[in-house]
Amino acid sequence: MNISSVIVYADTARLGTVKDFLKTLPGVECQAQTADGKLVVTIEANDHAAAAATYEAIERAEGVLSLALVFQQTESHPEQELTPCK
Repeated sequence: MNISSVIVYADTARLGTVKDFLKTLPGVECQAQTADGKLVVTIEANDHAAAAATYEAIERAEGVLSLALVFQQTESHPEQELTPCK
């Protein structure tokens, strides 16, 4: 599993269109936004390739000016929990 967070810089005139597009992408959630068109977006994908495809889809979306990766973590076995330290 790949978990990441990005800042999407959107044209303020097309902010609604960008947010609607983000809702159509699997594993993508808009967590916050600013009045000047910055969106904090989280992405959950099955692997690196799916995450990269999602980044590219967002970058190419109408109204998106740019995308900046803020955080990325890969869990090779998300179904397994670590044993707590004692």
